[in-house]
Amino acid sequence: MTLHALEAPAAAAGHQTPADTALTVPTLARALADLRDPAWLTAPREQAARLRERGRVHRDTQGLWLLLGHADCRAVMQSARLSRDPRQHSGYAKQRPFVAGSALEHAAERFMLFNDAPVHTRLRRVVAAAFTPVTTRTLRESVAATARALVATLPADGTPFDFMRDFAQVLPIRVICDLLGIDAGDFDQAKAWSDAAARVVEPLASRTERAEGARAVAELTAFLEAQVARRRVHPGDTVLDRMIAAQRDEPAFDDDELLANLILLFVAGHETTTNLLGNGLLALLRHPDQFALLRSDPATLLPSAVEEMLRYESPTNMVARITIEPWTIRDLTVPAGEALYCMVGAANHDPAVFVEPGRFDIRRNPNPQLAFGGGVHYCVGAPLARLEAEVAFEALLQRFGTLALVDEEIRWRPMINLRGLQALHLRGQARS
Repeated sequence: MTLHALEAPAAAAGHQTPADTALTVPTLARALADLRDPAWLTAPREQAARLRERGRVHRDTQGLWLLLGHADCRAVMQSARLSRDPRQHSGYAKQRPFVAGSALEHAAERFMLFNDAPVHTRLRRVVAAAFTPVTTRTLRESVAATARALVATLPADGTPFDFMRDFAQVLPIRVICDLLGIDAGDFDQAKAWSDAAARVVEPLASRTERAEGARAVAELTAFLEAQVARRRVHPGDTVLDRMIAAQRDEPAFDDDELLANLILLFVAGHETTTNLLGNGLLALLRHPDQFALLRSDPATLLPSAVEEMLRYESPTNMVARITIEPWTIRDLTVPAGEALYCMVGAANHDPAVFVEPGRFDIRRNPNPQLAFGGGVHYCVGAPLARLEAEVAFEALLQRFGTLALVDEEIRWRPMINLRGLQALHLRGQARS
């Protein structure tokens, strides 16, 4: 992240194919992968499958190392010998990907997501208690009430509506704002800030997009500063209140770290859940047999259905780690200072792990999907995301007897990492 083998070698070796046994370092001149190819937006599973036929590790034309295998991705994400800190990348000082001197760079370098131990350990401890499965279960009724209220606003008389705009984008923002204890204010403005900030985790984001993200984070920081000041005068029992209280016991947890990780929680707390709701509903609509099966027994099948949604069309497709010393995967050695991209969307369709990976099966068991990452950086909000998805689909099934696509042409957001829909136009009829 001395040469050492990738951890969990037994699991990796158990899935070797002829293409796995003689890996050599691919040169840029003959790289087989190019993340700039539009097909990574429209058909990422097919792209990954074609690459996997030529080997499970590839170097992109931009110099990124792409890992397609489930065992390799899982082992990399779980390893403590690799770094999550982008500043460990050999090109960081020159590229300054978060815009040199900007509010974005100032915040990103303090995100718990982009730090290793002991900083990551300290920051995660501050917020982890608010996202435990036990704590999350206590939120179920309030989240369900919000979901039912939103679903009730959707037309159920056959009038077309945009599921993304009217529901999938709204529910997660309301939930995370309530949980954090911040006032969402202008929804459209909050969504614009979040969209711009989220683009910076795209590996091929343009300089213009990064500059827009930097401006958005500057405005979002000012907005959240006011929220923090308000909570200090009128404290309550929210995640933000607990973060403020933690400053008494954690002297290093200053206002810069508080604001940075508040930004992270706000953006990450709803972007991927929005994608999960849209991607999951699209999968159900395209597989009517599975939709009918879910309708027949939602109480039993919703948990496994959500896991299959996460696997089949993963809302997050990449997890990065940086090598801090030469890193060996079988016969392939990656130098220090390189970026390893665990292509979790591809890993979730690895035929070595998933039987008929192209089949959407809401009863799939086992289902070791990797959509929430792994290791010490496993998504702290995973229990909340699962909860939101379960109560959202429960509310939809209760309201609608039928749902159908209005437009078969699906438009994906121009992002290959945070994969989600621009819109999902539907029409539905109320349940009789």
